[in-house]
Amino acid sequence: MPRPRIIVKRGGVNDGSEFQGFRPTGETAQSDIPFAPRRTLTVNSRRCHNHRESCAGMPASACPDGGCDMTLSPDFRTDLATGVVDRDIYTSEKIFALEKERIFTRAWQYACTTRDLKKPGDFFTVSIADQPVLVVRGNDGEIRAFHNACTHRGAILTGERCGNQGQVLKCMYHAWAFDLKGDLVGVPYEEGYGPDFDRRAHGLKPVHCDTFHDLVFVALRPAVPSLTDFLGEMAEYLAPYVQGIEPIGRNSWIYHGNWKFWHENFRDDYHAEFTHRSIRDLLAGTTERGWNWGASPGHSVLQWAFPALDPPKYARSLQRFSGVDFSDGVMPVGWNSMLAEGEGGPPEGFEGGEPPEIRQEVLALFPNLDVQPGPKDTPRGMKAGYIQTVTPLGVDRARVDITVYSDIEDDEQTRQGLLENLADTQGSWGKLSCDDTEAAARCQIGVRGEGSRINLFTRGVAPGRGGEGADVRDEYSQREFFRVYQQYLRDES
Repeated sequence: MPRPRIIVKRGGVNDGSEFQGFRPTGETAQSDIPFAPRRTLTVNSRRCHNHRESCAGMPASACPDGGCDMTLSPDFRTDLATGVVDRDIYTSEKIFALEKERIFTRAWQYACTTRDLKKPGDFFTVSIADQPVLVVRGNDGEIRAFHNACTHRGAILTGERCGNQGQVLKCMYHAWAFDLKGDLVGVPYEEGYGPDFDRRAHGLKPVHCDTFHDLVFVALRPAVPSLTDFLGEMAEYLAPYVQGIEPIGRNSWIYHGNWKFWHENFRDDYHAEFTHRSIRDLLAGTTERGWNWGASPGHSVLQWAFPALDPPKYARSLQRFSGVDFSDGVMPVGWNSMLAEGEGGPPEGFEGGEPPEIRQEVLALFPNLDVQPGPKDTPRGMKAGYIQTVTPLGVDRARVDITVYSDIEDDEQTRQGLLENLADTQGSWGKLSCDDTEAAARCQIGVRGEGSRINLFTRGVAPGRGGEGADVRDEYSQREFFRVYQQYLRDES
């Protein structure tokens, strides 16, 4: 089928104005949704009209004509009012480079939990925008972060994900040693550097580090908003779930897709009924409703309530899902620690009647952190769940890291049940994550094509719909993500 004819209205050539808009016309148009205005994200008001794409993302001095400083293609277009997003954001190497520079070096990044760093010398490593970072607890109890690179020749101080370094961080290359505050304390044959060599000038380069209850965050840029300001309204939602928790297991895998596909998916309930067939079958005996909230700046909350339960139908669903006999209406202890009651027997409401409203929330933090606690009204719901991050490795490759956590007071049996649930549902082989991984890979293949150049996040923008509190299947959460995403990309500071 021929592509729609495009009519473009354009502003002045040298006045810094943007393309004002376009829409498909003629018989071949398949939708009455207007295409988004074309947006050009520029570092200054000038554009390189001679070189356009070839100069995108380059400093002004690098342009052969010495005048441009384009950051994105002039064809980049997105319109949050209509929920239209340009597919270039998933395939463009230039945009990906800009994301690393302007988002991942500026936004606070989750690193680990405080209980990953219980003792002095305990460390945890992460990679942010291709920069290795080391987080360590000092002898004074403080948690600090540094660039994981020796100040001598740049070798990383450790290649392990976590562990204990004792009292010093020692480079394996030339044995330069740093204390837990980052100060250089040991240089073999130091006299060879002469009398003017100053250890104080060669300590580890610090990285901003702060905690929110039991979560540790780091930020690369020297000047960033406080963690409190960054979390904004999300702090109120997040706080009940991240106090008194302890990591008990981790899982990681790499998928072939843009990092945003994974984070978008975590803000998306529209797919669950279709992509996760096993979970749909499990919930066949429930009546679900939910809501979709923004938590400025750029975060979002999905909420569900399960107000009605059909016990016989639910029991049959559980049996199909697990292979366990639930015909007597009793849920075996430890079968699924997210749903099971601690003393055995049916969950409240399983044998009929109207159970209390069971709320579950999924919290998505800009740009790449997701927290999924268990249902609130189950014994371990407030202090059991998953923490997920997606780390970009390339424009079409990303790594997912999942941490399962429990209450610090949970016994070994409970923790084992949580780990079994992790293995059963999360991970590249799990009932849920394998579905999402496949979806992301398929999306990455599709957006490379020329069939369409836009992705639609238009659910809930029709008159009388949308906004905060919208239906949980609406795409308000994704639009909130892209609202702040654009702000970061346009910020030239």
